[in-house]
Amino acid sequence: MSNSPLPKAQETAYQRWEMNSLSAGNSHHAKKVDREKSKVPEGLALILENARKDGFKQGLQEGFQAGMQKAEEISAENEHHFLQIGNAFQAALQDADAKIAEDLLRLALDIAKAMLKSSLEVDSRKILPIVRDSIRYLPVVKHPARILLNPADVQMVNDHLSEELAEGGWQIIEDATIERGGCMVDTSSNQIDATNATRWKRISEALGQPSEWLNENEA
Repeated sequence: MSNSPLPKAQETAYQRWEMNSLSAGNSHHAKKVDREKSKVPEGLALILENARKDGFKQGLQEGFQAGMQKAEEISAENEHHFLQIGNAFQAALQDADAKIAEDLLRLALDIAKAMLKSSLEVDSRKILPIVRDSIRYLPVVKHPARILLNPADVQMVNDHLSEELAEGGWQIIEDATIERGGCMVDTSSNQIDATNATRWKRISEALGQPSEWLNENEA
């Protein structure tokens, strides 16, 4: 039996149907395979897209958390830094206030000293309360009892305190080394320094600003 193909015209209807059926079946199978193949990339693309979205979302959350943590660390560092600056500024203000207060007190003392010196030169009666306070400070006077005064103050004291001094047995002694406006009280058992320099020293030390009564050009 020959296997050579028959001419198309000589093919039986069965043969043509069988071939067409096989061809159609093969075509349908190929399309089905193509559809199946086309479905795989679409599914894979969907999976990849979902994975990308999930990864982006997770990355965004992690990045946000990391950013917030870093921001909190920076904020804490800045807050600590600003707190240090504030404390330093407050300390500087306190130091400045203390310095200004000291300067003002020193200035006030200088002004008071200048006014006092001028007052002593103008008003010779300023010596009278100083002498009274000095002799009354001693509860008991042991003789000899002397009051040392600047010669310019002797007349004023004699004119206003002569009776009181005589009753107490006080003797007035002129001493040019004692500045006008001050005095020294000297007894056999006590000595009271009521000179201007000593009285001023007590005042300035009590105010926490020790200063000399006489300036360098006056000494």
